[in-house]
Amino acid sequence: MKKKFSIAAVLLAVTMAMTGCSESILNSGKESGTESKVNIWTAKDEDIVIYPTADGLSAEQKEYYNVTFAEFYKEYSFICANAGLNDTKDDASAKLYRQSVAEMLANEKIILKKAEELGLAELSADEMKTVEENYQKNIDGWVNTFSAQAKNELGIKDSSSSSDTSGSLSKEDEEKIKNKAKELFSEYIKNFGLTEDTFLMWAKNSFIEEKVMEYSYKDIKVTDAEVDKYINDLIAEAEKTYKEDVSKYEKATQYGTVWLPEGTRNVKHVFIGISTIDAAEISAARTESGADQAEVDKLRDEKLAEIKEKAEAAYKKATAESDDKEKNFDAVLKEYSHDYNSALTDQTVTIIKGTKSLTDALYNAIFDLEKPGDISELIATDTGYYFFYYKDDAKITDDNIAAQKKNVYDGMLKERQNKQADETLTKWQEEVKYEYDYEKLNFEKPKEEDTSSK
Repeated sequence: MKKKFSIAAVLLAVTMAMTGCSESILNSGKESGTESKVNIWTAKDEDIVIYPTADGLSAEQKEYYNVTFAEFYKEYSFICANAGLNDTKDDASAKLYRQSVAEMLANEKIILKKAEELGLAELSADEMKTVEENYQKNIDGWVNTFSAQAKNELGIKDSSSSSDTSGSLSKEDEEKIKNKAKELFSEYIKNFGLTEDTFLMWAKNSFIEEKVMEYSYKDIKVTDAEVDKYINDLIAEAEKTYKEDVSKYEKATQYGTVWLPEGTRNVKHVFIGISTIDAAEISAARTESGADQAEVDKLRDEKLAEIKEKAEAAYKKATAESDDKEKNFDAVLKEYSHDYNSALTDQTVTIIKGTKSLTDALYNAIFDLEKPGDISELIATDTGYYFFYYKDDAKITDDNIAAQKKNVYDGMLKERQNKQADETLTKWQEEVKYEYDYEKLNFEKPKEEDTSSK
């Protein structure tokens, strides 16, 4: 059964995210005590559950490529526990992980064998240093997750109080907690037949596998001419789409990275909103079949009256004489605007000429402004009051194009590298032809992909 490297890579990433590790375990044994006690399993640790079927393999090669249930179950049970999976026979998520772990183990055997053949299995001192740093980072992250439990079991409390938020633990207590957390972590992984050395092995194997796959696509290139053509084609497509359908242009966010229509403006706005409940009530009333729009306007005006004083105060501050109009507007935006976002370094919004994303009132307020630095009138809407600051005309600069060229180059290169890695692994898989004991692994054989119409 074929499985491309990209699928294996996805699982490695999931495993890493959930467990702090990256690869599967490469050793097992009856002494590890990994035989599952869950009643859905019928296999014993020494049972071969993943095995090669290609003709011409020697007995030694077959033995190397065999994967035991112990190898599989150590990996799967660890992931299962940390993902909170419902480990029952018919649970869809658990089945998916069983299949993914099995395929990952098979691919790992193949790639590590190729590493030996290609002379990539031996790591230099610098490479081992990187491996050990990755390993230590994983271990430290895992140990840290047990700190709260360690503190609780040791009965250690922070010295901070409500009046002293800077309180901290003594160095002695910190060391006690760290050592206890390490102990708890060791006890935890022991339940899966794992040790810290296993994590080091994962880190090393992960590094080697990455080296091998990088070797598989080392000759892949992307030329400047290809990137230039992609950008030029995208610009032409953006311009054509805008002329034909502004809404379609706006939905394709990549267009705005290389081409903007003439008249596009960068603006900032202050929004003084009515309550979300009131806004929802007005929206529902306005869209109701047969609604009396005059009555809805009356309801809106009543709600707007409640915030009008605040909106006018904000507007007065924003339009006051100032040596720096934008800085003054920014201060008002931060103080008053309901949709101010402190995470954004700049509250600027780019509005294209002819946009369909704004009401006529808001659109006209923006494009009636004559020059950068102008501020619109106060605009009443069904959700509250708006007013706008015309910052400048939006244009695509040489720096913008250069940045997009780099993004395109990186994307094209990664796509080609992944494709080459997939094709290479598929070729190597054909040399081994792995088969799985689906009954003992508790997942169904995937249906063969229909390629007749491709």
